Amino acid sequence: MGVSSIRILGETQGISPVPLSTPTPAQKQETGATPSDSPAPSQSPQPTQTPSPLATVSIAPSPTPETVAVGGLFGIGGFALGILIGAMLASAAAGVIVSRIQKRAKAQKRNLLRIDTLAQGLEVGNAHHIGKRSNQEDSFAISDLNNPRLVDNSGVLAVVADGMGGLADGELVSAAAVGTMMREFPVISNDWMPHQKLLYLVQRANDAANEVTGGARNHGGSTLLSVLVRDGKLWFASVGDSRICLVRGGSLIPLTRPHIYATDLDKRAARGELSFESALADGQRSALTSYVGMGELEALDYSARGLQLLSGDWVLLMTDGVFNTLDDDETAALLYGEAQSAAERIESRVIARGLPQQDNLTAVVLRIL
Repeated sequence: MGVSSIRILGETQGISPVPLSTPTPAQKQETGATPSDSPAPSQSPQPTQTPSPLATVSIAPSPTPETVAVGGLFGIGGFALGILIGAMLASAAAGVIVSRIQKRAKAQKRNLLRIDTLAQGLEVGNAHHIGKRSNQEDSFAISDLNNPRLVDNSGVLAVVADGMGGLADGELVSAAAVGTMMREFPVISNDWMPHQKLLYLVQRANDAANEVTGGARNHGGSTLLSVLVRDGKLWFASVGDSRICLVRGGSLIPLTRPHIYATDLDKRAARGELSFESALADGQRSALTSYVGMGELEALDYSARGLQLLSGDWVLLMTDGVFNTLDDDETAALLYGEAQSAAERIESRVIARGLPQQDNLTAVVLRIL
């Protein structure tokens, strides 16, 4: 995996978690008290005469010191036996309590361990393959699912970028964009709305990409996809022609539009400026018109309101190495079972197609539980 193949699960690989020295919003720390491992001690109540539950387990002695006809034992012996039995019962009761506490602790630990796959009620899987190309210019990342505080306060962020193979340093641009978003995400103020966070992250990603390209067109660039899942809703932002899709009820629904020259050509044809035949025959139809690293972005798609997710939904982020090889129905049919298994099925199906010029492929799959 080259420099562009960033995958962040647990800890960022090859990227410092320290935020960039940027203006205020990215440097704001999360508000609210920092949770500690144990609660602060409360005010101790005044002692009362009521003994603890364990101390109440006892056996009353014989009311008179008469000899007890059990093996010739005297009353004092019966009293000692009562104390011994009481101690045994108290020990057994304590054992039951300890056992219950241990079971609760184990159950809590199991619930915490589920966070890495079921954060915010979802599973995440990914596929990443070089195809038949000499360089891997796709990059992707997923925010830290093992950080309960980040998941609870900010949600889950997934990012995919496809470096432009026809231009220089595509892999460096995609890696810079994705890495910047992952560094900035944990430190953005939680006073911001989710779509504001995504817009800010795209801006920072474009800044990072421009540092690689010099901010000049045709000197390198990358597409960029990002989704944020929080409280059962989905927000997204997109630049370029990579795709974010919702799969619901077996149907694949695109959420983003491609920023390509074909859109401009078709609009011109609709205005009568050229024929539709000419628009369809233009060799530059698939050329990108907006991408990170081009300087100021020409177009950016995003959702201002969160899309309510339903149990059984799938969210798919994919580069053109996937959707140029598999059609929508074929892709949707592969999304079942566990998220990682579904992502691996997509990769296997693309590779099995055996296209001689197979592009890099990346798919990030979110299964809503």
